[in-house]
This record gives sequence, structure tokens and C-alpha cells, in this order.
Amino acid sequence: MKIFLLALVLNLLPLLASAADVELSAEQLGNVQLSTTTVTSREIQPRLALTGMLTADQRKSYRVTPVVEGMVTELLAVENETVRKGQVLARLRSNSLGEAQAAYLEALARFDLARAERRRIEGLWKDGIVAERRWLAVDSEYKSARATLEARRRLLSLAGLPDTQIQALARQPDRLAEFELTSPIDGLVTGVEIESGQLVGAGQVGFHVDDLSSLWAEVRIPVASLAQIKLGTAASVRVQANPEHDYRGRLQSLAGKVEPQSQTLGGRIVVDNPQGQLRPGMYASVTLSGNVYQGLVVPASSVFRVGEQAYVFQVLERGRYRPVAIDIGAVTDDWIPVRSGIAADVEIVSSGVAELKSHWQYQGGA
Repeated sequence: MKIFLLALVLNLLPLLASAADVELSAEQLGNVQLSTTTVTSREIQPRLALTGMLTADQRKSYRVTPVVEGMVTELLAVENETVRKGQVLARLRSNSLGEAQAAYLEALARFDLARAERRRIEGLWKDGIVAERRWLAVDSEYKSARATLEARRRLLSLAGLPDTQIQALARQPDRLAEFELTSPIDGLVTGVEIESGQLVGAGQVGFHVDDLSSLWAEVRIPVASLAQIKLGTAASVRVQANPEHDYRGRLQSLAGKVEPQSQTLGGRIVVDNPQGQLRPGMYASVTLSGNVYQGLVVPASSVFRVGEQAYVFQVLERGRYRPVAIDIGAVTDDWIPVRSGIAADVEIVSSGVAELKSHWQYQGGA
């Protein structure tokens, strides 16, 4: 029974406190600096403060791998090196590739010969010097050589050779069996998994190259705050390496499943990193701008607390003030949204609240 009565009293404390008005004499009013304002309605854009970690933007991360087996003959890029698109990262030598290149050069020689013969016979055929049967046979040989050459070229393309390297084979026949791993983007080498002299299998990762012009900030969003945000919401990101600078981003996606224990949902923010100051693995303080809505607000300076309960002082008349319990949201630009407890256009104390609270407590209000 005593426990029940104690709980009842504790629950009634905010109501009992709010019922005790503060009365100041003319002399007391002269010793405090009070100013007032009215409860107003305005657009509110809540801000959600989160913590997260920066990761590489997977849309801009690449694994550089050979398509055919080969031996690393020269390693030309190392970890943490900035590279350009098309830059050679390593050179390798492959017997199977050498055989395919030799077959291509053989097909190229046959094609060149067949093309020259076709041009010669075509002129003679048009002049009536050779029979049509001869022209058709030469034309058929030319088409067969062209198809074979295209098939050999396609095999080299599937082996990972770009057209520039394929075209260079005829000029550099001494470099048969050699091929290069090149960077697919402008970026940073974030990992090297091969060494000179190593035999690398087809599809084995040689390099990791990341474009860090944008990163992902991975955050956990409380389920209770999901109604405040939407995809595309603007975000501000700060890191310890440059705490005064705001990096801009957007909420790109939300996870499809809530984490049961923490009741949070994963969120991914794409953060612009034009100067390259951000790095994967950094912890980040993230502020998400919530959905704009119309609601009642009071200045942050007008709100005070007793325990967990928030209050404002309502002006009843000069020298007489009433503490009113209110339900509030998070501070946004020195304004606090009011969910309930007070109406619009009510006059409240906006500064000098701490002194007024002291008088209230002295008079037994708290």
C-alpha cells in the first residue's frame, strides 16, 4: 500500500508543481531581467543526430583480376597509391595467352593475304579476265579468313586484352604471352594481393581500386524516428579529422529489416568527398534533416526542467507566473517544438527563466 501511495505521489508531482504560481513583488521584479514572448506556430524541420562509420562506395569499388592464368613479371603499383584510369598496375606472362595471341597473328596474316588477293581478283573479274567461279572462290576464302580473325580477336578480348593491346600485337610480336592489369578508374589502390614472381590464377584478385570521391556513411536509425525522414533526406557529416567542416550527403537507402534488439534500421548516406579528406573506417557524427511540418514552438531559452518533465512559465499578469508542464521535441535552431500542454498565442517568459525558477522553488513550487 505504501509503495502504491509513493508511486501516486511521484506521478502527481508535475501536476502539483504546475499548480503553484510564482508571485514576485515590485522590488523582486526590479531585481530580475525578464522578457516574454508568445507561443507561435511555424514550420519545423527536426534534426536527427546519429553516429556511423564511413565505408567505400561499392558502386565505385573495383577488383582488378586477370581473366587467364599468368606469372607476375612486374609489379608497378602498391597499396595507397593514386592511379589513373588505364594505368598499368602489373605485367604478367601467360603461356595460354601466348598461344591465343600466336593464333590471332596467324589469322591476321591469312586475312591480310586473303584481302589482298580478293582485291586483285575482283579487278580482273570485273575486266572479264578471270572467270566468276574464280572470283567466288577468292571471295569465300576472304570471308572465311575474316570470320577466323574475328573469332581469334574475340578470344583475346575474353582473355582481358583491350583493343589497343590487340592492335599492338602485330607491331610487337616479341611481346607475345605478355599482358597487363590496368586500373579501370581514377582512384586509390586500397589493396594489393599479388607479388612479383607469383603464379596468379584466372579470376584471382590482384588489386583493389576505389574511387573515394564519394563514400557511404552507415548509420543505425531508431524505429521511433523513421516517420521523421525519407529517402533523399539531406545529411551533414562530421569526422574527428576535421571537426569544424560539414560534409554534405543524402540518405540513399534504408535496410529492409529492423534489428530486433536495438530496434534500429540500417541507413546508408552517400557523402561527397571532393577533396579526398574522408577515408573508409572513420567514425562519423551524422545529422539527418527530418520532414518539415507545421507546429507550435517556443524558444529554447524559455524551457526548464524538473526531473524529466519540461516546463515553461506562463505570464498570468505582471508579477504573477504559472509553470506549465509541456511535452516537447528536440531542439532545432534554438526552437523547441511543443507537442502538447500549451496553446498558441499564450504569453510565456523567454529569458530570466533560471531566476524565476529559483523564486518558484523558494516559494515551494517544486
